[in-house]
Amino acid sequence: MRRVGILALCLVSLSIVAPGSTPATTLDFTGTLRLQFPTLGMWVYYPDPPHWGVVPYPPLTIPGAGSAQVAVGGSFHLLSLQLPRGAFGPITASLPAMTDINSVIFTDVGNLTGSFTGISGGPPGGGPMGLSGMAKICLSLGTSGCPANIPLPLAPTAGGAGFGIGGTRTQYGAVSVTLKHAPWTIGQPTITIHSPLSNVTLPALPGGFAHGPASLTSSTARLSGALQLVTVTKVYTSLLGAVPEMPVAGILTLHFVPEPGTLLLLGSGVAALGVIARRRRRR
Repeated sequence: MRRVGILALCLVSLSIVAPGSTPATTLDFTGTLRLQFPTLGMWVYYPDPPHWGVVPYPPLTIPGAGSAQVAVGGSFHLLSLQLPRGAFGPITASLPAMTDINSVIFTDVGNLTGSFTGISGGPPGGGPMGLSGMAKICLSLGTSGCPANIPLPLAPTAGGAGFGIGGTRTQYGAVSVTLKHAPWTIGQPTITIHSPLSNVTLPALPGGFAHGPASLTSSTARLSGALQLVTVTKVYTSLLGAVPEMPVAGILTLHFVPEPGTLLLLGSGVAALGVIARRRRRR
């Protein structure tokens, strides 16, 4: 009877991660939420081959963790994902000064509730997840405070237009801005930068992905699965000679991790297997 009890515990432990097991309705995760300005930074001349390029600002990186509500299909495809508000942030931080930009100041930035569908097992999916807070691009290098700035409201409007959600928003002031938003996607969005001489279309770096422990999309919803969603907002400003337009990219990366109770149960199962093996060797 003792051997049967130990074996049953092993089978229960291993069934948590075995193919064909009953999928859970929640998955614990750790991850990061990053905001970046791909075209805003310092111009640098590269001699080989000769060309000018932009060294962008480092991203604002917000670590996070929590439990996501998920719907799982066959072979652990991740069909939908619900993220709770406040899993990332809110934080207040600033990025360092570069060239004629004094700094980028973020105030009370965090995530709102997110709802994503079509994550794996079909065409690239995604969905809306808004942010709270405000960003300001300070334009006066060397001055205290931020007297001249480009305001970038991140929190959505009452009508629901916002970063990571979609829609268009215009804010008037000393520097007026129009923000054209898009929802999050696991695909590869592109952005078009307009200048007096040319229009350049380039991918918004990086793209999204969804894969499981062995880099298979069919096992995204298993422990050690990983998911990255991206979004891009185009910002048009009234500073036509200085910063007429620029993108703001969002990168959301999640890694699914086991709950502490699951780890304990798995450890018990492994230990039980060890006991059985030692008893067999003694015989």
